[in-house]
Parts: sequence; C-alpha cells; structure tokens
Amino acid sequence: MSRPHQQLVGRVSSYLHAVLDKDRKAAEVLVQGMIDQGSSLADIYGVLGAAQVEIGALWERGVITVSDEHFATEVTLECIPMAAEKLRKFRREVKGYAVLCPAEGEFHFVGLKMLAELLRNEGWEVELRDSAPTASNLGGLTAQRHVDLFCLSATMPSNVARVAEAIRIIRREPAFKSAKVLVGGPAFEGKGARRIVEDARTDLVAMSLPEALKFCKSISH
Repeated sequence: MSRPHQQLVGRVSSYLHAVLDKDRKAAEVLVQGMIDQGSSLADIYGVLGAAQVEIGALWERGVITVSDEHFATEVTLECIPMAAEKLRKFRREVKGYAVLCPAEGEFHFVGLKMLAELLRNEGWEVELRDSAPTASNLGGLTAQRHVDLFCLSATMPSNVARVAEAIRIIRREPAFKSAKVLVGGPAFEGKGARRIVEDARTDLVAMSLPEALKFCKSISH
C-alpha cells in the first residue's frame, strides 16, 4: 500500500470515528488539519466522499442507525462549504454556467454539493437546484441565462428513469442545444442504468468526482 493511499485510509477512518462518535468538533478539526497541511479541495472531498460511502454501507448493513447516518451527513454538508470557503481562489474570468440538480424525489446530494464547490473554485458560476428540470419549470431557466452544463445525479436505482426523462426534456429545448449533460451517482454503477441515460443522450456518466471535474474542465471557456 502506497503512502498516499495509507494517508487517505487513515484520514477516512479518523473522520468516520469522529462523526460516528457524534463529535462534530473533531470532524471539523480533521478537515482544518488537511487544509493546514496543504491538501487541495479535491483531496479533502475525496476523504469526505469516501467516508460518506462507508456510512451508507454501514447503514445498509444495520451497523448504524438512521440517526447516525443523518448526523454524519449533516456534519459533512457543513464541512463541504467550510473547506471551500477557506480554499477559495479568486477567478477573474467566468469559465461557464452550470446547473446542478438531483433527480426528482432524491434527498441525498452530498456529491452534487462537492461538485458545485469544486466548479466554483475553478471559476464556474453554479446554480444548485432541489430537483431536476421538468417541462413545467424549464421555461424559467431558459429566460435567465445561457447554460453551458447540466449535472444530474441519483442515488436510488428507481430514479434512473427520472434522470433519463430530465435529459430528454433538456435535449428538446432549443435554448440548450449546445449545453453538455453530465450524470453521476451510485444509481449508475450498473451497466444497465448507464445505458438508459446514454440512450437519452447524456454526454458523460461520471463514476467519481475527479472524472466529473476533468470533464467540466475540458468544456470550460
């Protein structure tokens, strides 16, 4: 095991212990420590993201309670903007305008919040919405401004079809002819789910934050 990987595993373990012990302060201190040691925002989010995956797995196996899972997620959602604010870079030129949305009915969007802050750090303007575009609310969005990128996510397999429908709605709107569509989330781990959104003409199904960020950088102005 390489030293960087050992360090990642150690940090994830420390963060997990903090949130499962309901020690909010210890979790915040860990994140601040990574900042002080020169970790990038992407590196910090790698730790938080890996911890969240493990939290979800522990809950599914019945090792922790719903209350434990909610507390851990709440702390992570607080640490995401805290780290972003401390590592904020000044960008004179706007790289693009992105609209990020979870599938309709989704309540888990930690990954989207991380991506939103990573994009802001790269100079993007970001709108984080509560749910994906629908035929009824898309008009208001087209009237606001030019959209370069839509990022849609889903954690539950039952929402894959909803994401595909949102993509089709976006593709039917002439104002978004040049917009790219990025999809991600645990719901797309299976080939069948990925094929459904690929058939709806998504540009990329990203299986990790680094992959998503790399794609966004490739299409920025």
